[in-house]
Amino acid sequence: MLDPFLGSGTTAAVAQKMGRRWIGIEREVTTVETYVLPRLKKVMEGNDPRGVTDLTDWNGGGGFRVLDVAPSMFEADEGLVFLAEGMTNGHLAEVTAAQLGFEYRADPPFAGRKGRSRLAVVDGVVNESVVGLLVQALPENERVVICGTGIDPDARAVLRSLRPGSTLRKIPAALLSEYRAARVELQAPAHKPVAAGAGV
Repeated sequence: MLDPFLGSGTTAAVAQKMGRRWIGIEREVTTVETYVLPRLKKVMEGNDPRGVTDLTDWNGGGGFRVLDVAPSMFEADEGLVFLAEGMTNGHLAEVTAAQLGFEYRADPPFAGRKGRSRLAVVDGVVNESVVGLLVQALPENERVVICGTGIDPDARAVLRSLRPGSTLRKIPAALLSEYRAARVELQAPAHKPVAAGAGV
């Protein structure tokens, strides 16, 4: 069950008591902390007598997790969809360019150049859609090396078919760990909490 406006957590509470899997999305952290978490904890403990408790003979149980969802890696402008600036440039792109021997050059959505090859660094999962957007921005006679923090296995075949000679690589773990540590120190939270749970 999906509730894109979690609010006080009523839909999640009912789904839990009915033994169903659920996902709830809430934009405001204070709403999750003030209303949703206290209510769902009562549901899990069997201390929420409201709603369908009697109908389902609910006595408690199950669990849930609260996750933060990062901002979208895509932006739209006048009907065109493109990779967001924050996903394709910055410190991660600079260190990846240096690691791979590219001249760092912030030219969104690309972050480097070596001969007739461009470098694209994506802070996110590189899937078929991302490959399509990057190849669309690539000049006809050039190739691209796409590096991502995650790689969808189907994206490799798509890249080979759209632009032969281009490659797709996962950013090395050593670079990622340093980048993520620096990013946590510098970045204020701009995420949306998501709660997910499953009934017993």
